[in-house]
Amino acid sequence: MSKNKYLMVVAGMIMQLSIGSIYAYSKWIEPLSKELNWDAHDTKTAFSLAICFLGLTAAFMSKFAQKIGPTKAGSIGAIFIVIGLIGSSFAVKWSSIELFYLTFGVLQGIGLGFGYVVPVYTVVKWFPDRPGLASGIIIMSFALGSLLASFIINPLYTSVGLSNAFLILGIVYGICMLLSAFYLANPVAENTSKEHPTVLTAKEIIKDKRFIALWLLLFLNVCGGIAIISKAAILGEEVVGMSATQATLFVAIIGLFNGLGRLFWSSISDKIGCWSTFMIFLTVNMICFAIIPIAATNSTSFQIVTYIIIAGYGAGFSTMPSFVKSIYGADNYGQVFGYILTAWSAAAFVGPILLGLTHEITIFYLFSLLIGIALLVGFWLKKML
Repeated sequence: MSKNKYLMVVAGMIMQLSIGSIYAYSKWIEPLSKELNWDAHDTKTAFSLAICFLGLTAAFMSKFAQKIGPTKAGSIGAIFIVIGLIGSSFAVKWSSIELFYLTFGVLQGIGLGFGYVVPVYTVVKWFPDRPGLASGIIIMSFALGSLLASFIINPLYTSVGLSNAFLILGIVYGICMLLSAFYLANPVAENTSKEHPTVLTAKEIIKDKRFIALWLLLFLNVCGGIAIISKAAILGEEVVGMSATQATLFVAIIGLFNGLGRLFWSSISDKIGCWSTFMIFLTVNMICFAIIPIAATNSTSFQIVTYIIIAGYGAGFSTMPSFVKSIYGADNYGQVFGYILTAWSAAAFVGPILLGLTHEITIFYLFSLLIGIALLVGFWLKKML
């Protein structure tokens, strides 16, 4: 059966929307703390584990996922998401934070890894002339998944209870991912691109200075953004005194800008190139992190600066796929991109830890410094291109 490339985009978006709910995790922290007396810091570990195993799965299972094809790989992702969220339901029911780490963090994280890379490397192959835009649309959907979830989580657990909320989301997201996986497929011409493709080994990839530079670019850009996302609702309440309702809207708008930033900057990269795009949004984010302590004196200015930062944070994810493909080619794209996503795994722990070093708003100067280092890495990479 012939497949439509635009419906392929829709299928990829559905899968990313389903797994993107992980970015609304800050909405779970308060009910978990209230109902189960779990410490907010300990609860955030589940989020870090989920992102960590997303990256590890993307790195070490991407070759396997490409070998078995997007339908089977996407289905595996759906199964792990279902097991992870249903398992989280039992963890909440039995008040076991260790089981919550295993199910919400590890098992769901594996599902997130499959669900993230499969639609990205599949859909991009259908749009060889606009890889930035294609990856941007797909990865934008991941961010918009958090926007959707931020409005669903509160009324869901209020009406059916915390345990049942995880159960329902597991079933719904699992069904959506399976439907998406059944449609996803590689273009027929994709297998005839080269008679003898040059495929790099894992050792060759990780020793390549260009790979190291790309990894550092993503890691340094992600640290600050993911730190904000991990406790966005709490930041809104503690830093500028938002109400619970305002904090919910704050988290939702963060998800919106995360998505819009991915689409906007990836489209720009198709016109001016990936390197130039990276350097522009990194510069913008370095400035924004530096002025957050000043902007925090006013709720509106704090939110505006935060939204700009999150747009740049999302830009790194949407621009990186076409950046990797432009450097390493289609034959190595999937594997290299998977390894680079381990930077996301590392940042998922480092970013929140750095944010937790102090309750002082001046901690954001540190994140500005990290982005400044990223700019230096960018100039280093430019010499190798």
